[in-house]
Amino acid sequence: MSQFAVLPDPGLAHTLDEVAACLRLLKTWAGNPSYETITARVNTRRPPGEQVGKTTVVDCFRAGRRRLDPDLVVAVVEALHADAGYTNQWRQALRVASGETRGAGSQVRVLGSLPGLPAGFVSRTPSVGPAPLSVLSGMAGAGKTTLALQAAHRLAASQPFDRVLAVNLRGSHADQPPAGPDAVLDGFLRLLGVPGQHLPHGLAAQTTAYRNRLSGTRVLVLLDDAASDSQVRPLLAPGPGSVTLITSRRRLDGLTEAAQVEVGVFRPGEARDFLLAALPPGADPAAADRIAATCGYLPLALARVVAHMRERPGWTLADHADWLAERRRSGRLDPSVRQALDVSYRNLPGRGRDLLRLLAHHPGRSFDAPAAEALAGAAAGEALRDLAANHLLLPAGPSRWAMHDLVRVYAAGRSADEDRRSDRRAALNRLFDHLRTTGADPADLAAAADYAAAEGWALDSHRSAK
Repeated sequence: MSQFAVLPDPGLAHTLDEVAACLRLLKTWAGNPSYETITARVNTRRPPGEQVGKTTVVDCFRAGRRRLDPDLVVAVVEALHADAGYTNQWRQALRVASGETRGAGSQVRVLGSLPGLPAGFVSRTPSVGPAPLSVLSGMAGAGKTTLALQAAHRLAASQPFDRVLAVNLRGSHADQPPAGPDAVLDGFLRLLGVPGQHLPHGLAAQTTAYRNRLSGTRVLVLLDDAASDSQVRPLLAPGPGSVTLITSRRRLDGLTEAAQVEVGVFRPGEARDFLLAALPPGADPAAADRIAATCGYLPLALARVVAHMRERPGWTLADHADWLAERRRSGRLDPSVRQALDVSYRNLPGRGRDLLRLLAHHPGRSFDAPAAEALAGAAAGEALRDLAANHLLLPAGPSRWAMHDLVRVYAAGRSADEDRRSDRRAALNRLFDHLRTTGADPADLAAAADYAAAEGWALDSHRSAK
């Protein structure tokens, strides 16, 4: 049995020594076959005049080499793990290590089949129809990838495709930049049978070759976690009968021909089903509902609670609900949820980050643009559009927005870390002034005063309504 459960990532190798080290990890991952075995496997893939000896293969694993034979290294990788997408990752890593290309954006793993559905997934709404192009967008952790996979598997079962292509575009990856469309097309073309020596250079030529290769076929393309319109447009499946499914945290409004599907959080019944499916029969549905509500019905947050349940089998569901409520009162989020929101936050322009932090101090459940501008002390229209496009704000009626509960907790924590206390108090005073001078509902004024009191602030009492 393999010592390592996770396949080594060649994308982390940027030098020839790091490539050799990753190759050694792959050998261990593959069960540590002998060099004789690896050599025999390599030679079965090479013509008679290009057979290699064991010493030549062993040299691929040694540090201190000034150059490596990329074709031989790829053959060794195939001998250890014969997966076309993984092999393509190694080709890209070798080009980076040799100086042929630069940057992690040029490295990406493509697949020639659909990934499997995650264990315990719950069928949910919205349903995704068989449109030629669909974009599923929503906030971090909303379950866009699972919903797209569910739709893709359903489509593939009902109307088999000639080819299936899939890739994670890393539009919101915590540590790596978005995948370049040229790198994705390089991988797709190899999967489609284009020999390496015949691969075109340049995005335009790659796009033409890709479309020509797929001409007359029905293809299903899954583009997960897209960063922008420009990243995905060269990758769209051409021709009648083909389908492209895209997921993104951003609204990709530039794809005007696409069916736009907004992916929200679970419905209460879906959230309950998700939790109870992970537990033995007889679990308390009322406690499941408490957990779901505390998590704001966000699939990622609920998945983390399920992981917590499995780590503590002696706890009742009510114990988990109490634990989660206590964490929420103290402003703590699960690390995975925080990391997902961190990426969305970092992808915002500065004005969007500033406004998001201040909006966490709005005491109401929803707000309009003038209230946001009062908090910011400046025009906020563009920042509001940025936040909405990244699904960090939710529509709450005509010209009104709301924040998901977990986004509010996250933004309040960011504000405590990054904003001066005096600036937060001044923002709330501006909001209180705005609410009074615009004839706001008395309940909103009371909520603002209660919020200030909870923070230990006394709102400026000398201000009066105009």
